[in-house]
Amino acid sequence: MKPTFICVLIGVISGSAAADYLADCGWDALVARLAPNPPPDGSDVFVAMIESESAEGDYLPDACFLACDPTFSPDLLVVKKSGDSDVSNHAYHVGRYFFGVDNGMAAGIRSVLCWETNDWLGSGWLHSGQGGTLPEINSTAAKVWNHSWVGSTGASSNDNEALRRLDWAVTQDAEGPLMCVGLNNGDQPMPLLAAAFNVVAVGRSDGGHAAFEVESGIDGAGRSRPDIVAPLDATSYATPLVSAAATILVEVVRSDASLHADAESPEVLKAILMAAADHAGPADGSEAPWSNGAPDAGADRGTTATPLDPVVGAGHLDVNRGHLILTAAQQSGGEVTAAGWDRPSLGSDGMAEWHFNALGSTDTFTASIAWNRTVTNTFSNWSLADFDLELLRVVDGAPESMVGDGSSTHFASGNVRSESRIDPVEHIHISGLAAGKYVLRLNRADGDAATIDVGVAWFTSGQVLDADLDGSGRVGVGDLLILLESWSACEACDADLDGSGVLDLEDLLALIDRWGV
Repeated sequence: MKPTFICVLIGVISGSAAADYLADCGWDALVARLAPNPPPDGSDVFVAMIESESAEGDYLPDACFLACDPTFSPDLLVVKKSGDSDVSNHAYHVGRYFFGVDNGMAAGIRSVLCWETNDWLGSGWLHSGQGGTLPEINSTAAKVWNHSWVGSTGASSNDNEALRRLDWAVTQDAEGPLMCVGLNNGDQPMPLLAAAFNVVAVGRSDGGHAAFEVESGIDGAGRSRPDIVAPLDATSYATPLVSAAATILVEVVRSDASLHADAESPEVLKAILMAAADHAGPADGSEAPWSNGAPDAGADRGTTATPLDPVVGAGHLDVNRGHLILTAAQQSGGEVTAAGWDRPSLGSDGMAEWHFNALGSTDTFTASIAWNRTVTNTFSNWSLADFDLELLRVVDGAPESMVGDGSSTHFASGNVRSESRIDPVEHIHISGLAAGKYVLRLNRADGDAATIDVGVAWFTSGQVLDADLDGSGRVGVGDLLILLESWSACEACDADLDGSGVLDLEDLLALIDRWGV
């Protein structure tokens, strides 16, 4: 029997949103940093938006095939996947913040596929409740999907089937779709779609959303939602800000031949967005600090089994920092720079490591990993790999744990280990990391032999030694020649590995220490 979904809008049309919301999510900083070159705007990235019907039965942001409202580019192609409709006021405002000319970060989007929610859930795409009919994953090239709605069938079994279908669809292509889904406003949690694993669940920066743990009866009960928050006064409008940020990151990947396509996989994009987030508490005036529950004293100091803050997740959207992480390029183990990302594939008991040398005390170090649950194409079974993430200090060439009171001189606060058993993410956030050598270690803790792709991203605000001077990916003769050719006083040059302002024996020893890495 086909389930009946109750789907509702989650935005309230309001003029009270702060005028500086683009500055709040790092857009202004990105524009300033890239000037005089233009910032990315989502050009040539196909997107989709799913909207519940308005009271008048409408679901479109613009009723023209080519946009006729000046809010949107006249070149914007609006594809009406659920039939003709007039403009929905809710969809119009969601579109403004997603791809509006003056209101969004991704004004270069030229194609948006639009579905009405129940049609999309049913015969339009997901085919929930329709037996062996699979989601139409090959019917569209849409990369980033915006879901500014919530809903439920009222039966956990039917909700689980829909959620499994969505998570299955995300994994059917190596660089599959990124689904950005909004939580409810206020204190009204609903399982669809924020309870999915393979999505980015979005709340509001002011904390005025229904932050919740996934309820009993839904797959993965106990997981914390949201993953990230963004400004604006309704989750309907916060969500397209995250969708827009993801879209411009995808454009950067596709326009830069030096970036690997791995970067646009949903797990890498999710990890980048979360590692880039500003770790402040909810902007509700309460001054509550960001916390993922790591003890600040005792034998468990620095470790947590709950990777995210229960209200703001990884934190507040920062597209400028996300761009920095992305363009630092994929760094597959070995010595890494102050920001970067990777996508290792690990089987049973697999491990991957990334090494760096902090040249001074670092205000902020953040690292995130994200991976997808695996769902069978009958939607009857699923599994979730178990990964742990830890930052270790290297002493006399050997990694040592920083968990416990003995680490108080190594970092001021935060967590150095994240080891949830139920979440598809792990997250490390540290303040006041001392100078020294470190290794970020990803470890697979379950016994399943099937390999799983993991998105990894990190960011540090401090200076990190980088001995790969020629950009070859390995420290060797080419790097040595660059250092020797510049052997003299050197202000802010790359070969000054220890940041002392002069190229000397200490720089040579630092390079030799990383030879072959």
